[in-house]
Amino acid sequence: MSGKNRMSILSRFVALCLVLQFVTTGCGSNGENDAGGVDMSHIYEADSMTFEHDASRVCVVTSSVDADYPQYYVNDTLTRQLQALYVNEVLGVAAAADSSVAIQEAVAMRVAMQINQFGDSEDEILYGVSPNKEFLRYTIATEVTAMPVEWGIATFCRHEKVDKDGEAATDAHHYINIDLATMSRVDVYDLFAEDALPYVSSLLKDKLLDQVGAKDEEDLIGQGYFNLDNIAVNNNFYFGNDGITWNYTTYEIACYSVGETQITLGFDALSPYVSRESNFIHIFKTKIK
Repeated sequence: MSGKNRMSILSRFVALCLVLQFVTTGCGSNGENDAGGVDMSHIYEADSMTFEHDASRVCVVTSSVDADYPQYYVNDTLTRQLQALYVNEVLGVAAAADSSVAIQEAVAMRVAMQINQFGDSEDEILYGVSPNKEFLRYTIATEVTAMPVEWGIATFCRHEKVDKDGEAATDAHHYINIDLATMSRVDVYDLFAEDALPYVSSLLKDKLLDQVGAKDEEDLIGQGYFNLDNIAVNNNFYFGNDGITWNYTTYEIACYSVGETQITLGFDALSPYVSRESNFIHIFKTKIK
């Protein structure tokens, strides 16, 4: 981003205060720099732009990324591979698998991507705004938290939050699991055979009904959820001591007032459906009593 679009030191301080005021997280943190052999570090980047919205309104957009990231793992080669995965899968910034894109650069790109949802830098208002303009203030914040590394899996929670004039517009948590042995993202096909997925989805549906005290699908719909067909296995999950927890973001399976929904299935319930070829079958064998 060009120098003319960068904020002054004072503006950065104000932006930081705004973000700290608005951002909360539901992700667990490892609380330490060293997690399961992965040295974690922390980075913060923010920027702000002002765009013309229409003849009477102006958008002031503050964007930030506040993130834990893998600073080092085993050796330089593995570190580069892990960081490239982190950039692609966790930050959502395109980078080649063998890329040496610096984390600082990738985080700055993420900040710019978030601002670009509202306008291009060429459209930024650089020299004052008419006093009769109405201001619309948006805060777009991404917080990435590294969860404890267990079973050779590095899990990151990406919390994305958008506020409009201090009111929450969107709020979502995405969990990304990275297998440190294969340096690849873990998805449901690494755990279950394709023909087993409908059975796991049925377990999720039954668990949700029990979880919210719904007798049937009609009762569930009455609580603000969509029909049961919307509840299926997805890749937004993480491993815990009690099993695997799936997260469904706002509007994914229910209306806005319900918010996000998490459903945890125990290792014992999932064990019959785990592929015998899965690299993670040992987790289930270890956890089942």
